[in-house]
Amino acid sequence: MTLTRRAALGAALALPVAARAAAALVMGTGRPGGSYAVYGPRWGQLIGSNAGIDVVYRASGGAAADILLIEEGTAQLGMTTMNVALQAVNGTGSWTAGATFTDFRALFPMFPSVLQIVSPRETGITTLAGLAGAVIGIGPDGGSGFATLPAILASVGVIPARVVTGDYDAQVRAMLNGGLSACAFLGAPPVPAIYAVTLHQRLSLIGFSEAESAQAARVCPGIRRMLLPAGVFPGQGMDVGSVGTFNFAIGSAGLSNAIAGAVTLAALKNRRALAAAVPAVAQPMPDDWLAGSGVMLHPGAAAALPG
Repeated sequence: MTLTRRAALGAALALPVAARAAAALVMGTGRPGGSYAVYGPRWGQLIGSNAGIDVVYRASGGAAADILLIEEGTAQLGMTTMNVALQAVNGTGSWTAGATFTDFRALFPMFPSVLQIVSPRETGITTLAGLAGAVIGIGPDGGSGFATLPAILASVGVIPARVVTGDYDAQVRAMLNGGLSACAFLGAPPVPAIYAVTLHQRLSLIGFSEAESAQAARVCPGIRRMLLPAGVFPGQGMDVGSVGTFNFAIGSAGLSNAIAGAVTLAALKNRRALAAAVPAVAQPMPDDWLAGSGVMLHPGAAAALPG
């Protein structure tokens, strides 16, 4: 392992691990207020009830941090996004420190993530251009937003004064208190931390035009045009254009085929239960979700996947 790889892994290793059973698998999840913090424990419960495998959880920053945890060998399961996984296998993105990460394997597709940008009405910010020169919360260190939001915004000519990382709930509170102009979170819609606020307060939901989303997709690998359908948030009367990516479960290359297959089947056979926890699970994922990415599929998971 090179020094640059150790530097990149350092942020992940500083996070606390839950009390663990001796034979349990460790799963990297995500921070409170985000979809991984909901999906991960529900998937882990299903692994326990369907496969008899105990799972304990490490509250990582999310998509990038989970890859780092598996790379270091301190977790065996996690979740990531296609745009972050592409950065990992190619050594791009500042979080990789130029290193490539190849010890994680894809297990199964989970749900799409969509960029959700909100701002209080009193800021007057209603468009992407209005975010220029603003202070924006982008979610936790190690998350998908942390890894890709600056590049997405820059691709459409938006240069904030500053982007700030932090827990989803804390950043939403900071925005409402005037400490941030906007929050831009890349996650399963609706991001729980944003949705909780929209139940009692109106926020401006900032979208992408078709041209803006096409430009972001050209510049940022793994990003594509997506929509936030009407009704995702209370009071949202129309579809809002955005960009997004796909989430998928990951595991260590060292997992046995039997265990990789069992944790995959636990999710595939219980999609309804997972969709009850994270509604975006009900949205279809493309059959070729992994094609051309360079991310390797675990052979045990491949045997469990349909087709």
